[in-house]
Amino acid sequence: MTTTTAARLSEIDGLMASARFAIVADEFPAETAIDTGSETVSYFEFRDAVSAAASVLADLKIARQGRIGLVADKRPSTYEYYLGSWHGAHAVVPLGPQNPTAFNADICRRAGLDAVVVDPTLHPELAATLRHDGIAVVDPNQPAPGAAGPAEPLLPGDIAYILFTSGSTGRPKGVPVSHGNVRAYLNMALPASELGPGARLSHTFALTFDPSVHDMLAAWTTGSTLVVPRNRELLAPSAYVSRRGITHWYSVPSLAAYARRSGTLGADSMPALRQSLFIGEPLPLELARDWAAAAPGSIVRNVYGPTELTISCVEYQLPADVTDWPETSNGTAPIGAVYPDLEWVLVDGDRTSSTQGELCVRGSMRFPGYLSPADNADRFLTIADGTATRVAPGDPVPADHWYRTGDLVRVAAEGLLHLGRLDRQVKISGHRIELGEVEWKLSTHPDVLDAAVLALPDGNGGLQLRAAATGTAREYAEIKQYLLGLMPAYMLPAAVTWLPSFPVNGSGKVDYLALRDMLVTA
Repeated sequence: MTTTTAARLSEIDGLMASARFAIVADEFPAETAIDTGSETVSYFEFRDAVSAAASVLADLKIARQGRIGLVADKRPSTYEYYLGSWHGAHAVVPLGPQNPTAFNADICRRAGLDAVVVDPTLHPELAATLRHDGIAVVDPNQPAPGAAGPAEPLLPGDIAYILFTSGSTGRPKGVPVSHGNVRAYLNMALPASELGPGARLSHTFALTFDPSVHDMLAAWTTGSTLVVPRNRELLAPSAYVSRRGITHWYSVPSLAAYARRSGTLGADSMPALRQSLFIGEPLPLELARDWAAAAPGSIVRNVYGPTELTISCVEYQLPADVTDWPETSNGTAPIGAVYPDLEWVLVDGDRTSSTQGELCVRGSMRFPGYLSPADNADRFLTIADGTATRVAPGDPVPADHWYRTGDLVRVAAEGLLHLGRLDRQVKISGHRIELGEVEWKLSTHPDVLDAAVLALPDGNGGLQLRAAATGTAREYAEIKQYLLGLMPAYMLPAAVTWLPSFPVNGSGKVDYLALRDMLVTA
């Protein structure tokens, strides 16, 4: 195995991701870039396929920084069009293939997409809707007219991708991430990863979830292999690791928890695993110990970061000896140290704090501001003489503004410890969900007068959504079917409890603490 060393990475740290891919493809043409389980794609083949995809998009005459939707089925053509979009300096907007057509169509309209790459045979309703809306449909199966011309030069401020995250207004917020943001991330996150030809990376995340960008680029900028899971293969993570020869794991902790509950996380069941990264949820130390026992040769790293700060921005590596692991007040692994090229501060109320507060960050990985400038309100701070002032910045957001993560952290001996969310946004199975969005969509049902949603313990160490509603009671199956037309399945409440009215507090607002007690005993 040829490891891509920190020194080697430093030679290309000024290049954008697509330029790094081009160098790697020239240097390691025979190495495997993608392994789907049924086929392998070499870097030579992948580079040519990316060029062919770029030529298809070039024929559409889309302006520089045009936006290309990509229905994110995990197959080689999807990855070809992902990088092919960057060849023309276009921004990629991934669309969940399991999302309702109405949900994806709304994102397409709000993102102002110029074209969408979608297989009409797999997604006929979406393709028809897009054509009706006047959005160009690109069939990834169509033959390419030939190789693309020279790549369009990319600037640091050019948008690489736009992801839509759950929003408190009831509509997802578009988060543009620039090529400069991605470059900074690669420079900070990859040197410790021991990647290169022969390294095989897991691919557990949907392309609508930003850690998937790490999966792809960590592989394709180092000559490593992206190992795409087959259908249902992730239901047995240790088998996926051992049968597919994975050396680098990256997932939400809940996937490891599922493996433990199903009895497949046995001691020494993943001996070839060398690095394990977890993101998206707090990592219970007990779960991390079980994972370490299953993969005794693996480093375990707990990483943290919202989409707005480009995948991850804080990291903690657990000591090799489990007996040296820290004991924390909430039983979760620390998130550790903020990447050195970023600035961070803790804010408690309107003052900075040296011990505990909301984590606020600025620097080279902070996104330029939401797709809709109205969403920037209340998400940024200026700080002067220890006083934090919330601002409603313009577009783009000034570089000296601090992004408010909404996460409460405490300074500990091992770095930062994540204590929870300050707002009503939760993460379940790695998906960021704004409870207000689920409430809003539930309330659109014609028989629902009011809706409230809480995240409650699921009995297995995780969380599940539980809803309460007033109005004309309907069977859960009917409500579920209705909501599946409006939102992805991961946002569905596990149950709906019908009440004559909601408890309220002294201000006349819904008393969520009282409601929580009611739902727990329901």
